[in-house]
Amino acid sequence: MKIFKVKIIKLINSKLFIGLCLLIIFTPATFSKPLNNSLPYGWSKVKNMSDIETINKKCEYNFFVEHTKQETKYFEKNCPFESLESTSDSDIPENIEKEDSVSDKRVYLYQSGKFSLFLVEKNIKVPYFDTYYESPTIILFLEKDGQIVDQLTVSWHRTGEFGFTDELSYYIDKKFNIFIINHGADEEGYWLYLWAHYKIDFKQNKFKAIKIKTNREQINFPDNLIVYSKPYYNENSGKLCLEEELDTECNEPNTYTYYLNEVKKNTALLVKKSKTSKNFFPLFKKKLDQACITMHKFDNNNDVILPYFKYLYLCEVNGLKQELIRIEKELGKK
Repeated sequence: MKIFKVKIIKLINSKLFIGLCLLIIFTPATFSKPLNNSLPYGWSKVKNMSDIETINKKCEYNFFVEHTKQETKYFEKNCPFESLESTSDSDIPENIEKEDSVSDKRVYLYQSGKFSLFLVEKNIKVPYFDTYYESPTIILFLEKDGQIVDQLTVSWHRTGEFGFTDELSYYIDKKFNIFIINHGADEEGYWLYLWAHYKIDFKQNKFKAIKIKTNREQINFPDNLIVYSKPYYNENSGKLCLEEELDTECNEPNTYTYYLNEVKKNTALLVKKSKTSKNFFPLFKKKLDQACITMHKFDNNNDVILPYFKYLYLCEVNGLKQELIRIEKELGKK
């Protein structure tokens, strides 16, 4: 024991020990400090816009009719998009580092020894919009070891007929949460269609979707699809779409709701007539949702949003149809 103590005292008095202590003390300041950090960045109100239905009600405003002062005051106070131009740039630092490369101009939001985040403007033309008033599409890139490992469309501003707009806005906080909304304006006022929350998955080096909300559905990744019930739901409209692939005229959410209700009802009958577990349907739905939600990557590029939901419903309806056929066969045996 005495020999061990002597060795410890010698180590403490040695230059090696002092050097290790200094390294430990100065390492966080030297190596953990980001090379560049401009976060948070974007329009901070975006992160609080998940209640799409409520916001849309507050933003109803016919621009072509005369409103009372009270109606106008309510609209200006409660619709978050009315003050968009005066507040959207309030959180954006004016002096952030820009780097010119061969093919693009990068605006770095965050740089460290582990990874980097930067924005690039792309001139992506979209049909049916006035290109004269169209601003460049902004894409967020995730870079690791000097290589781009993932990208996410985070901003665009498009102007169509009569000055109506279609926009994508975003906000990135200090913890690398990324919030995105798809919104715009038409003759009935401002509208909000989609709200999305992403985080950076550092294990897989990609932008990972956490939650997506529209005015009709909510997706909690990776295994939970919720389709909101609507007053205009008609069971007959669901029955019309019985082909292997949904026709473009079909209302996919209605078709999904129809088959979901049929599977629920028949599963309940099967539970009563057999030893099937009461938890069978929730487990089946979770498995189906996970398969369909992750089948295609969700991106906020306008060319991808609609196909994603279309394929999501095709997958869900097909899975529900197959399960309904299986349950009906089981019930026929009883």
